[in-house]
Amino acid sequence: MKGIHLISTDWTRSDLEQETNRIFDVCDGCRRCFNLCPSFNTLLDRIDEYESDISKINSTDYEQVEQECYYCKLCFNHCPYTPPHEYEIDFPRLMAAWKKLRVHEKGASWRDRLLIQTDLIGKLGGMTASVSNWALSTPWLRDILEKVLGLHRDRQVLFFAKESFPQWWRKHTGNNPQPSAQRKVVLFPSCMVNYQATDIGKATVHVLEKNGIEVVIPEGQRCCSMPSFDVGDTDTMVQTAQHHLRLFQPYLDKGYDLVVPTPSCSLMFKREYPYLVSTPEMNQLAERTFDVCEYLMRLKKDGALSLEFTQTTQRIAYQVPCHLRDQNIGFKSKELMELTGAQVELIEKCSGHDGSWGAKVEFFDMSMNIAKKALRPIVTSDPHVVASDCPLSALQLDQAGATQHGKGSTTQHPIQIIRDAYRLPS
Repeated sequence: MKGIHLISTDWTRSDLEQETNRIFDVCDGCRRCFNLCPSFNTLLDRIDEYESDISKINSTDYEQVEQECYYCKLCFNHCPYTPPHEYEIDFPRLMAAWKKLRVHEKGASWRDRLLIQTDLIGKLGGMTASVSNWALSTPWLRDILEKVLGLHRDRQVLFFAKESFPQWWRKHTGNNPQPSAQRKVVLFPSCMVNYQATDIGKATVHVLEKNGIEVVIPEGQRCCSMPSFDVGDTDTMVQTAQHHLRLFQPYLDKGYDLVVPTPSCSLMFKREYPYLVSTPEMNQLAERTFDVCEYLMRLKKDGALSLEFTQTTQRIAYQVPCHLRDQNIGFKSKELMELTGAQVELIEKCSGHDGSWGAKVEFFDMSMNIAKKALRPIVTSDPHVVASDCPLSALQLDQAGATQHGKGSTTQHPIQIIRDAYRLPS
């Protein structure tokens, strides 16, 4: 954004409104993002109501457009005016600046502040997994949660694992001491993998080790801070970026690469951390961060990937998550699954979940309507398996399928499909 940075403290509401109106005026003339998401539907409807007089946009309009943005970042890829274009339009970060301003002026609800505490929620949920999972699947308790927390009663959730991924990892390394390897990675599992989607972490480890990769998982990792965008908490994001740089820098110095199986987290390391903390060291961390399927396809390019696949899934419908598309790495997960002999149908549609946005009462229906658009091409392709790199996208697609067709699939991460193709243990 011209003259406005998310962590700057020297701009005012007036500055932000002026910059926003400049961008909205460009959006009015372009309209390439028409019907892309609720934010653009609202924005263009308001502009039409005001007959393209941007000066009539008011504070209520700004807030609605901002609140309906769930930082999928699709508009950034659609926009022809992103940097280095002279217009320098970055609509997602513009919305993040508005979230930061709104919370500064009005504060954040205790619900919104609670929901971004993913590490705390994961640890507590895992410690009480049986009780927590029962509560999350009991209708009358979900009714209470809706009234008290504002979490929609119908929102399906990822259940907590009775054994966390870190607990499994300690057992695994104790039973399987790793020999010295030429290629070495430090793994950032993510809070979802640590406490809920633990099988994704296990599959990642097994596949990397199958290919002779040394895997280390240092203690002290935190949530990547992507959820902090919801409340504009850039201070926490900066602190988290600096913490992870200190944690992982010694491994980078020893030749390790950072591998991440969840797209939102790899996006934070690659895109957001260098923006928030612009140093050569942070840029190096970003450059050495890889999505897990991206990393495996690098092995393939170097002739170092094992192709000993003994099982294949004939037809896979693969929904590529928005935060993976924003990394501009191509469709590495699709290419990797195709190596097993599978026919992979690419679905370039947003699932509409976001971290907590789609769970909130006020946005749940919007979220499910977005999911329907992603579900249509999946149903048409009639796959044997549905795949997505994002555990929340997978959850969303499963719920949308169950709601619309009376039955839902169990959407898998591509790394789980590769693990099964190798016939490795689960």
